[in-house]
Amino acid sequence: MEKINWIRLELPNCEQMARFMLWSGGRVLLSGWLFSLYGTIQSCRGIIHLAELIRGGTLRIITIYDQLPYMGVPLQNVIEATAVPISENLEIIADLITAIQGRQLMIIGETGTGKSTIAQYIAYTIGGKVKVYECEGTPEDWQGLEVVGKGEDWGAIEAGMQADLEDLSNQIRLRNEHGDAALNGTEQIIICEEYPELVSKVASSGEWLERHARRGRKGRRFTILLSQYDRVAAWGLEGKGDLTDAFYRLRLGKKAVAHAKSLKNETLMTWLQSDRSHCLLDDYPCKIPPYREMKAVTMRLQSPAGTVAVVMAEAVTGQDFQPIVTTENAIPDSTIRAVKACLEANFSDSKIIKEILGYQGGQFTRGKKILEQIKKS
Repeated sequence: MEKINWIRLELPNCEQMARFMLWSGGRVLLSGWLFSLYGTIQSCRGIIHLAELIRGGTLRIITIYDQLPYMGVPLQNVIEATAVPISENLEIIADLITAIQGRQLMIIGETGTGKSTIAQYIAYTIGGKVKVYECEGTPEDWQGLEVVGKGEDWGAIEAGMQADLEDLSNQIRLRNEHGDAALNGTEQIIICEEYPELVSKVASSGEWLERHARRGRKGRRFTILLSQYDRVAAWGLEGKGDLTDAFYRLRLGKKAVAHAKSLKNETLMTWLQSDRSHCLLDDYPCKIPPYREMKAVTMRLQSPAGTVAVVMAEAVTGQDFQPIVTTENAIPDSTIRAVKACLEANFSDSKIIKEILGYQGGQFTRGKKILEQIKKS
């Protein structure tokens, strides 16, 4: 029978138990102290974060408070301060057409800021054939122009853009073979109403935009894109910074003010809000002609059938016009063009004097003299 060896294990005595209890108590105390330190650190971080939030909110309140009327300044001092010209340090672009030559254009503004009128004015002034992509237009919109896509005919816009791409390729080929002179007289301006909507509805819109951005100027094909949105993503240009450089951005109304605010230029913001004809071309202040004048200038746009005079006087009838103040031989060229277009469209002298030149009542005779002067020019 195998022998079993037993190992003798003795229970700890009282002294050993006391040492173990002392060590355990110390370990518990140290762990508790460390836990309390961690808790204190997190609490302090929370307090600091809360204090930062409160500080930021307080600074915003102070900013708003400082913008309250008069900021505690006596009223007479406020009147004297606001009488100082706000545009004395602004270099204002007065000739929009010259400023945008050689580049494509985006016109950005909310509804009612006159994007379509400005687009037609620019197209007329630059000259050449004009084509419009418009999915929601009425029969009265874009009169006398080739309009593609009315009634949300996306298929027609797709076909039109495909034709534009082929046309641009032909223009570039012609230029490469015969030089720039071969393109004289072939200029075309393409206006897109609410272009960002086409990005999601028309498959070839991306290629169309990219090709015209890169090659349009060389092929004498210029685009004017209209939109209510100022975000790059809405235009399908996110991540394509080189394409955005091909476009000027003409911002109108609140879009211009918002952009000036992003530039942190209070003087520019005030200037923009002082007149509806004030806008931004990229980051620079720009003054466009009065709405009445632009509307009148859109009367000699070219249609596919040839040059036609289209008078849109209905759109300006009933507005309060200020008479055109002139001296002998100093009538603006745009006014002369507008009046002559009205004459070609068989408008009566009375209608032209009252609605285009702005002379009524006791000033009618003076307006008649100016009209006769224009007829002789």
